[in-house]
Amino acid sequence: MYSILVVDDEQDLRKQILSILSARGYQVEEASDGQDAAEKLSRKNYPLILCDVRMPRMDGLELLRHIQTHEYSSAIALITAHGNIREAIDAIREGAFDYIEKPINESILIDLVQRAERAYHMIHHMAYSAPVLNPGSPSEAIGQSRSMKSIFKMVEKLGRVNTSVLIRGENGTGKELVAKAIHYNSPRKNGPFVAVNCAAITETLIESELFGHEKGAFTGADQRHIGKFQFAAGGTLFLDEIGETSPALQVKLLRVLQDHCFTPVGSNREIKSDVRIIAATNRDLESAIRDGSFREDLFYRLNVMPIFLPSLRDRKEDIAPLVHHFIDKFNLRHTKTIESISPEALTALENFRWPGNIRELENAIEHAFIVETTNQVSFFSLPEYIRKSSRRKPSITRAETAKLPHELMDWEQRKEDFEKEFIVQALKRFQGKINITAEQSNMPKNTLLRKIKKYNIKPADYGGRELSFD
Repeated sequence: MYSILVVDDEQDLRKQILSILSARGYQVEEASDGQDAAEKLSRKNYPLILCDVRMPRMDGLELLRHIQTHEYSSAIALITAHGNIREAIDAIREGAFDYIEKPINESILIDLVQRAERAYHMIHHMAYSAPVLNPGSPSEAIGQSRSMKSIFKMVEKLGRVNTSVLIRGENGTGKELVAKAIHYNSPRKNGPFVAVNCAAITETLIESELFGHEKGAFTGADQRHIGKFQFAAGGTLFLDEIGETSPALQVKLLRVLQDHCFTPVGSNREIKSDVRIIAATNRDLESAIRDGSFREDLFYRLNVMPIFLPSLRDRKEDIAPLVHHFIDKFNLRHTKTIESISPEALTALENFRWPGNIRELENAIEHAFIVETTNQVSFFSLPEYIRKSSRRKPSITRAETAKLPHELMDWEQRKEDFEKEFIVQALKRFQGKINITAEQSNMPKNTLLRKIKKYNIKPADYGGRELSFD
């Protein structure tokens, strides 16, 4: 649970904040001053600390420096009287997350906590890509992967500027997470982060979705619609799958990047665009430029600061920490107490090529959680297709075979598990398209449809169309 430590020498103020935040479901604890808080921090981590500026023994600024010195992963927001605002602003320059004035306004307090929580979860989810940005010391990258360390150094630099960014990498490598990291480490962090998947919206609707439209602009436009560019004002607009946009839309995006203004569909008025654009793609844009499907001038406008995300198979040293991150995550989600992963299972994961990257690894660990009945992710609880592809099959003794859970010894059940898992992974890989999935999987289309019906699989969940077997 997201826990908060309230530090103030005024008991009434602590109780007021505790009451407000507890009513919203937050786990809140108290400390009477900075020294008391420091002692609590030595025993427990608090993602957010709400701390008065002036207190006996250790004040808010001293506590901030204590947190930074000990490299605690806690964000600190200061509580200040009106006359002490300058101290709070100086503290923000030193690394504090934000400040709030007395008397406490409930809506302002909730907004601050929610922003801090979003930033915390963004940083926490960066464990998907190990390393992680430390909110107390954003210049420090922590993790095993050299390639990801260099990316997070770039994220830190991009947080200081307002230029466009193009993130490139395979599906599932965490492009949106990196975009969020740039946003939440930039001066625009208090503004909205708006994500649009350009491939998921039809060509006829995407212009209206991005720029908005006036009432009566086209059939069905029965009221005025605010587009994502306007909605993201003061913040960041993340355009995922930018390589799938049409040439006509590319012209309009180029104009926004050049002139910082746009025109809603069906309107003659221009709207100023105060939006930072971060785009992402898994396509080879250089080839797209050569074949005429992507504009070269738009590419150079977007590609001012490119980031290339490596595939998971190119940074296998990150697989073990990722696995442990997902174990912690799914223990909470599925209320289980799995403690570790067996060496054989970890070897299989490290030997797999991961075409779906981190997203596929996460799915594999969740599959193991559903199947596993012990307190350790075993080789036999991994998806069948990963076990089959493992270059090094684990040896298993007769005694170990006898200890296998009964459901793992049921041939018919395990065969059906493999069939279902194979079809799900194939549909994911080919965006839910039945014909392509059947062809590429070397499976007759009728057989595929029959198995989809048998296992109640929904191709629409993976980008395909809804099927009806009535």
